[in-house]
Amino acid sequence: MEDKRIEELKNISAEVRKDVLRMVGMARSGPYETPLAIASLLVYLYWEKLALIPSEPRREDRDRFVLGMPRAVPALYAALARRGFFEREHLWHYRRLGAMLQALPDFRRIPGLDAPCLTVQPSLATAAALAEGLARRSFRPRVVFLVSERAFRSEEFAEEAARVAGEPIPNLFMIVASKDGFELPRRACSGWDCREAAADDFASLESACASFDFSSGGPKALFAAARGGSGLSLFGEEPADGGHSLSLGELDQALEELEVRSNEHK
Repeated sequence: MEDKRIEELKNISAEVRKDVLRMVGMARSGPYETPLAIASLLVYLYWEKLALIPSEPRREDRDRFVLGMPRAVPALYAALARRGFFEREHLWHYRRLGAMLQALPDFRRIPGLDAPCLTVQPSLATAAALAEGLARRSFRPRVVFLVSERAFRSEEFAEEAARVAGEPIPNLFMIVASKDGFELPRRACSGWDCREAAADDFASLESACASFDFSSGGPKALFAAARGGSGLSLFGEEPADGGHSLSLGELDQALEELEVRSNEHK
C-alpha cells in the first residue's frame, strides 16, 4: 500500500472517530472507547477490502459483513455513513425513538449491513451459514465476521469455532479485535488459517490480508490488536465503555485532539 493511500485512510479514520464522538455525545449514551479503537479497522475493510458499491448495497456479488461485537456499533454506523451508504444526518439521531440507527442495528433498514448483530455463537453460525451458501456461487463473495477477543475466548464460541473450522468455507473471514494483543487459545484456532496485525496500522492489515487465499482451503481468521480509546488522553489506560456519558467539555477536548492529529496527516 502506498504512503499516500495510508495517509488518506488515516484522515478518513480520524473523521469516523469524530463522528463517533459527536453521535454518542449528542445521544448522551452509547459506547465510545471500543468504537474509537476499531475505527481504522473498519475503514480498512470498507474502503480497501470489502467488494461493494455503496449506491448498490444489495448487489448479489458484494462481500457481506456480519457484526458480532455490539460495542462496535457506533463505529460501524459512522463508517457506513462516511462510505456513502446513507446520509450522515442519520448519525445525529442515534438511539432516538423511531430513528434508523438504534443501539443494535436493524439490518433490514440499514444499507450496508447483511445480518443482525446477535450474541456471539449465533453470530458465528450466521456468518458461517451465509459464507457456505455464497461459496457455491461462481463469484464466491466473502463474509467478514467481526468479534471481540473477550467473546472469542468463551466456551460456547470455542465449540462453535471448532465446528466451523472443519467446513470447506474459504470465503469466511473472521476478525477478532483485542486491546492488548493475543495469546491464542489452541482449541478455538485449530483448523483456522490465522494471521495477526495491528488494527490501526494499515500496512500491517494489508500485509496480513493479502496473504490469505480466499479461493481455497478452510475459514480464515485475523487477530487485530486495537489500542483502546485510540490513545486519546481523555480515556487514559482503562476502557471507558462502561463508564459515564461524555460531557460537553470532554467531547470538545477529544474532538480537538482528533483535529490536531488530522492536521498532522495533511
